[in-house]
Amino acid sequence: MLKKIIAIAALVLVPFAAAAGQLPDYPFIHANGSSWAYVPPDVGEIDFEIWGGHSNPEAARQLVEERINEVRALLTGLGLPVADIEIRDVRKEMRKGEPVGGAAQYDIKCGVHIKVADLSKWKPVVSGLLNMANLDGFMTGFDTSRRTQVDAELIGEAIKVARGKAEAMAAGFGRKLGAVGGISPGELKNLTRAMGMAASDPAARFTRAVGKSEYERDSLLMINIIKLSQSVDVIFKIK
Repeated sequence: MLKKIIAIAALVLVPFAAAAGQLPDYPFIHANGSSWAYVPPDVGEIDFEIWGGHSNPEAARQLVEERINEVRALLTGLGLPVADIEIRDVRKEMRKGEPVGGAAQYDIKCGVHIKVADLSKWKPVVSGLLNMANLDGFMTGFDTSRRTQVDAELIGEAIKVARGKAEAMAAGFGRKLGAVGGISPGELKNLTRAMGMAASDPAARFTRAVGKSEYERDSLLMINIIKLSQSVDVIFKIK
């Protein structure tokens, strides 16, 4: 245990040799800080897939076009801009398995992304989509139009946390913090990996895939509070 404590002290206080590569060549303390907040969303997003199957690829394509027009009509009827619908990744696939009636079956598929900037329309939009045929693979998520402001506030709080940690470490050796030698949002990759302190990957952002069961329908209709977080890694020189 004593050897481990001595090794940590040397890591914090002794300059690194030039051979350390990306590591600073002065005595430093490396500290991280994080902060988080629950924020009410004001923007919702929906992703799903439209598909049409037929032995005639053109007939399958027409079916998909009909569904796209129905989705556009739904948004227009609710007073939402059609420009907030994005159609992407249109593709044709031959269906696997035995041909039906001796004819190969084709599926035309496309992805749809809808931004709902007025969450008072969220339930009518989602309900309307769930009642349409040939729609599947729903994914929903929420965000805030204040994200830039909230992120800036969280970074400020995270910096305070990192400084508090660094001051405590320096005081433990009878030293004080000097100027900041480097700062990064998240992980200082070269440094943390060189020192064996690489953090785990952050959680993926806010979407989930569901089907059309009653339980899953209720989940899709819910507007969820979102958790935003920020972290910083800071290198402080030591006086």
